[in-house]
Amino acid sequence: MVSRRSLVRNAFALVGGGVLSTGVATATASAPAVGLSDAGTVADSETTVVAAIDPTVVDSAGVPPSLESIPADGRARVPSVSLDDVDAVRGSLAADGTTVVGGCAVATGSFDSRAIETELRNAERGFVRADSRRNAGTADRLVASDRPYAIALESSALRVGYGRTRAHALRQLDAVLEADSRKSRSSKPTASYGSLPSLLDGDAVAYAALGPNTRSALANRAAGVSDSLAAVVEAADALGCALEAGSARSRLRYGVVTGPDRLSWETIRTLVDEATSGDRSLTEPSIYRDGQTVVVDAAVETPSLWVAHEQVASDSSRPATSTD
Repeated sequence: MVSRRSLVRNAFALVGGGVLSTGVATATASAPAVGLSDAGTVADSETTVVAAIDPTVVDSAGVPPSLESIPADGRARVPSVSLDDVDAVRGSLAADGTTVVGGCAVATGSFDSRAIETELRNAERGFVRADSRRNAGTADRLVASDRPYAIALESSALRVGYGRTRAHALRQLDAVLEADSRKSRSSKPTASYGSLPSLLDGDAVAYAALGPNTRSALANRAAGVSDSLAAVVEAADALGCALEAGSARSRLRYGVVTGPDRLSWETIRTLVDEATSGDRSLTEPSIYRDGQTVVVDAAVETPSLWVAHEQVASDSSRPATSTD
C-alpha cells in the first residue's frame, strides 16, 4: 500500500538512519510525535513526517530487509546502548522534495550517558561538546565534528537533531529540549495531517503531510509500480499508516487525506484489490471514508508483513539527506 513506502522508509531515515546510525537508539514509541516536536517548524520545509514504533514490534515483525543492518551498525558504534535500555523513541523529519533537510528524535529509557558520551567522542565522527547556548535543562549537548548531527544526553533520554548544517542540527535539538522542558504536548504542528492523528493508533504509527514537490516525486516513483498507486499519491494531501502487531497476525490501517472530487472510489478499490492479490498479501480489507480521509483496514500474517509490501518498498530508494 502507498503509505508503507513513503512513510515507513522516511521515518526510518530519521529514527533509523539519523538515530540508529549514531548508535543512540534502536526503537520508537507507540504514539506519534506531533506534540513532542515538529521538525517542519524549524526547517521551514514543505513536507513533514512523524513516526513512532513500540520496541516490541522489532521482535514480532522485524524491520524491512533493506534496513536490517541499521540496529547492528548502531550497536557496533555505541555498545553502551542496547534495545533493552529503550522504552520508547519518537521522531519527526522535514523534507523538501525527497531530500531530508531536518529532523529530531527522542529515545526515553535508562542510559549510561557518560559511557555513551565517551563512545561518541571516540567514534569515527568524533562528537565534541557544543557550547552552552540555549541548552534547556541538564542535558549535555554534543555535535559531530564533520556531520550535521547533534545529540543531547541524559540518564533518562537521548535526543538527536539533524539539519543541513551542524548549526541547523542544534536548532532541531534545542527545539526538542525546549518542548520537553515545558512538558508541552499540546502545541499545534505547522503541518496539516487532517484526521490522521485521531484515526491512526497502534504499535507503529507514521503519517506525513505532503508538499507539492514531495508528492510529485512519490507519484512518479509509484507510477512504475501501479497506476492506481500513483493516482492515490497524486491526490493525497497527507498519508498515514498504523500497525497493531501480533505474533501470528497483524492489523494494518492506512489513511489518505484527500478531497472527494480528487480520488475516485474505483481507484481506491483497484489499489486495494492489487494489495490483496497473491500469496502472502494483505487480507480482510475494509474501505470507508471519514470526512476528508479515506481509510483502509486490512490484516496480514505477521511473518509476511514486509513481503506483502516488498514490491512497493523495493521500488523506492532511501530519501536523500542534505549536508550543504
